[in-house]
Amino acid sequence: MMKLNTTVVLATAVVTVLALAGCSSPNSAAPAPEKTGVAFEHIHELDVNHADGSLLVATHEGLYRLAVSSAGKASATGPIGGLDFDPMGLSIAGDTAYASGHPGPTTPDTFGTPNLGLITSTDAGATWTNVSLTGKTDFHGLTVMTGNGAADRVFGMDSSKQQIQRSMDGGRTWSDGATLVARDILAVGDSLYATTQKGLVVSTDNATTFTVDATAPALYLVAADPAGTLAGIDTSGNVWARGAKGTWTKGGTVTGTPQAFTVDGNRLYVADDRGISVTDDVGATWTVLSAHS
Repeated sequence: MMKLNTTVVLATAVVTVLALAGCSSPNSAAPAPEKTGVAFEHIHELDVNHADGSLLVATHEGLYRLAVSSAGKASATGPIGGLDFDPMGLSIAGDTAYASGHPGPTTPDTFGTPNLGLITSTDAGATWTNVSLTGKTDFHGLTVMTGNGAADRVFGMDSSKQQIQRSMDGGRTWSDGATLVARDILAVGDSLYATTQKGLVVSTDNATTFTVDATAPALYLVAADPAGTLAGIDTSGNVWARGAKGTWTKGGTVTGTPQAFTVDGNRLYVADDRGISVTDDVGATWTVLSAHS
């Protein structure tokens, strides 16, 4: 594994599911200045920006960008755009980032309050546009099926409901899907996965029905990359990975309670009790990422 030359550890705290108030939308008031070397209080989501290979970190204080060079140096910048909104849900589909959550202390009023509804960005989080449910809904999980010429299909976990919410028109209008209590949701192709107490469940009818995937471990978090690599962390902290057409392989373990997780080919990132860590061997060895300005 790489060894990082660092000065400031990206510290995180174990996340409990919080019903936080507040959220905003784009284009208003003076934004907060960008900061570097920040210690993150809560991390809600990790996602790879495949346009530049950077890691997007959705935190209680805003969205941050973490770049890890081939020489092993990591640098954190943010909050991106100077925006301190709290992105409880984040998903990237092609060139578009989808988010939801609450406004922060200096978030422009145009974002909406107390909840953001659904917002989108096409410039990696520098600016955002209100799409729907402004002020009404806080999605604690978001995932997107890319349109391939049609509108994106967006799926969310509304913090006030125990039903999957779904939009067939890029997030403009919504309907109720199946009744489901899930920790994490993930779209892969035309399939929607969810981690539940019954195990990993899958829907192939736009969240109308779900069935248990008997071949999968009992995952707590699940992630995939554009090439079809599927990975997850089970309820005991074990890391698992599966190729696009392969079987699940058990790897190493995380430390404590995982908060967020993402995959980029052979590389897996997790936010757990250590901070943000990376592995290239399915968790057999880990490097805890630190950053300098």
